Amino acid sequence: MGMDVYACNPTDPENDYFRANVWGWRPIHEFMGNACSHIYGEELDASMSFNDGQGIPAEQVEECADAMQKDFDSLKEEYPKFIETVDTKDGAVDLFVPFQDEWKDHYKIPLWRLQEWIDFVRNSGGFQVC
Repeated sequence: MGMDVYACNPTDPENDYFRANVWGWRPIHEFMGNACSHIYGEELDASMSFNDGQGIPAEQVEECADAMQKDFDSLKEEYPKFIETVDTKDGAVDLFVPFQDEWKDHYKIPLWRLQEWIDFVRNSGGFQVC
């Protein structure tokens, strides 16, 4: 089970779809909500935790992507407790760990994946979470 996110009017036709499993979607959704739910509202934010076709309209994606990028760029310095570095056979990978409770070990995503999300939102022309 996961979230299929479809771009409504992508500027790059190769970047018209984003998929995240349920474990990966929670950190993405948490980050996005903290960065820009003030732009699109709490009701829409809550609905995007389900795959019922809700999403950010075209007129709000640029502002939302800017807000997320700003938070992302300062994440390591301003919120180090949300970053965990793990060593892999390919080298160190920084993970975003948005929950500091009993879910801490379950919901983590690589920072590069979070950047992919921001780029998708910026180029989506609006999107729907299905």
